[in-house]
Amino acid sequence: MKRLALLAFLALGAQALAEDAPDYSGRDAIYSQTVLTPLPNARFMSITAKNEYKKCLADNKGSSTPRTCTNYEFTAPLSSLDESVRVATDLREAWQRFEDRYYQRANLELNNPSSWFSSCLLNFSTGSKAQKAVWTLNSEPWMYPKEIKGLPTVLPDDRLRLDSYGLFPKVRNGDYCDGVSPRLDFMYLAGTCNYLGAVRLFCIEGTQNTLNPAAPRPLWFRYDLALQRIQGAIEHAHKVYLPEYVADVTKALAPTVKWWPLMWTGLDDAVVAPVMTLKPDMNGVLDEARKAGNALGSPFQATAQPYYLQGLSGPPAQLLRVHQLPGGKDDLDVNNPPGVWKLEEFKRRFPPNAAPLYERFGYVHLFQAWNEMVTTLLPETVSAKAARQMIYQATGIYYYVHDSTAIPVPAPILISEYAAGLPYAGPKTHFTWVSLPEGYPVPRVQGRPVLDYGSVTK
Repeated sequence: MKRLALLAFLALGAQALAEDAPDYSGRDAIYSQTVLTPLPNARFMSITAKNEYKKCLADNKGSSTPRTCTNYEFTAPLSSLDESVRVATDLREAWQRFEDRYYQRANLELNNPSSWFSSCLLNFSTGSKAQKAVWTLNSEPWMYPKEIKGLPTVLPDDRLRLDSYGLFPKVRNGDYCDGVSPRLDFMYLAGTCNYLGAVRLFCIEGTQNTLNPAAPRPLWFRYDLALQRIQGAIEHAHKVYLPEYVADVTKALAPTVKWWPLMWTGLDDAVVAPVMTLKPDMNGVLDEARKAGNALGSPFQATAQPYYLQGLSGPPAQLLRVHQLPGGKDDLDVNNPPGVWKLEEFKRRFPPNAAPLYERFGYVHLFQAWNEMVTTLLPETVSAKAARQMIYQATGIYYYVHDSTAIPVPAPILISEYAAGLPYAGPKTHFTWVSLPEGYPVPRVQGRPVLDYGSVTK
């Protein structure tokens, strides 16, 4: 067995020497290791902060007024994978609440006062909650060097949309009736068609087209007022509902006794939480090791599994140092992270696992949530747009002269300016999961976290 391992690593060494490693010199915020005591935690390091720390120590030598040198390592306890799915589901719920109340407010304003009586005095909310978030292992080409071939591209699948776009609102009427009272400004004057029995005699109507060609068109319709009402709802959604969406997101991501996220300093940086499972998944690791070897070809096809399986022997603190290539250094002063870089990069496909396997195999699984500033039309799903039109619910009148009977008929008016959706410009909080090898940069963050959990992990 030892002879096989030696031959494997000689082959890896020859392959690596034949191919220059990519330039990792730009890495800064990196995952450094998983530690099992006093409770399982992942440790991250800022290379910039460590360089500042070294300089601070050097400046303090012989100084009569030494300054405090800032920390460069940041820790977070491992939360459970299930807890991260709960947080992700809450993020879906936050977006669904915002999107639904935005549309309901616009529809309410457009059709007020009839909609006020039907929606604000009565509550037809379905009260449905967001469906459970779907775990996805995200890996994309921008995360790893272009020299790597064979890593599958898996995009985030956070499904930030309503689970269904039905007739009734998802949210309660208190979520969109705030500050609304019945309006008395008239929007239209109904057209009339006169009948004698089943024979249409004549119609008194205007020129405004409706979605019901059989109904008489309104004599007049305040299209300008319809646009004004919708614009008022758009402004209200961005002024009132958007900050409440941000508050819902903040609440969903906030630390709890079971949830330990790290928040980086940048506005566009991700919130990162290392997560684990209670049940070890050795088969998942071995399966991904096989896939890595197949994707990379010779000599990795024969050596990938022995390389990864080093994690099952030897003192944990020495694992990465054992599989350095000849002449390699495990030091942040050199450009490249430790290990055989091609095989290390393929750890991005390793599954979520128990903490001891993170320690042994030199990787970690992370939940990430981040804001993207978007300008879009809601709903974004093309198939849902038909169910979210801005339609004024006008009526026409059929008048039967032989018995003086008047029957109202629907004459809905499409506000075509919003046929593609309601405009939205603001943040949208996405989420996903990634796996990351030791010594490699954390995706979607720069610099260092605002704070960490050193008081409970060290």
